Order: sequence, then structure tokens, then C-alpha cells
Amino acid sequence: MSRFLARIVLVSLFLLSMVACSRMPERGAAVKKYQIHGVIVRLDPQLKTATIKHGPIVGWMEAMTMEFPVPSKDDFARLKVGDTISATVFVRDLDYYVGDVHVESK
Repeated sequence: MSRFLARIVLVSLFLLSMVACSRMPERGAAVKKYQIHGVIVRLDPQLKTATIKHGPIVGWMEAMTMEFPVPSKDDFARLKVGDTISATVFVRDLDYYVGDVHVESK
């Protein structure tokens, strides 16, 4: 029985330490905006995401190809694979999405 209690105490301490170490996102954290320029590589209409091969996003990340949520129905409807776009990436804590999408003339 004492081993059982010791395990309960250890598991409880572990869970408490996990809760204490987790960081809750700040409420009302400011949304940061970054300009993005790139090419649409893939679209997922079910998830409303666009995979964009983009140049450096100054102040946020290096050039790469990654998936971005596109929550605006109008913005998503304008996109086609192969389009070159400019847009704004909106970032709050670990959440991000693309908006204000402009398809550049071909």
C-alpha cells in the first residue's frame, strides 16, 4: 500500500510541476503584422489553408515554404495554385494567419 501512495504522490507532484511550468498566453496580447510575398504551392479548401513558398518575413522568419490558415472566405476564394501574392501575416502568441491577400498581376 505504501508503494501505491508513493506513486500517487509522485504522479501528483509531476502533474503539479507541469501545470506550474506551463505558460498561459497573455490575454489581450497585441497582434503583430508582417508583410509576406510568395507563391501559392498548395491549397486545402477543407482546412482553408494555403501552402506558400515565401521570401523572408522581415522581423518574424526566414524564407521557406509553409502552410498558413486563410480565415477570410473572400481571400481564400481569390487564391489559385501558382499565384504570386502579397499579404499580411497576423501573429498573436503562437497563432498566425494570412489576410489582406492581393494576387499580383501575371
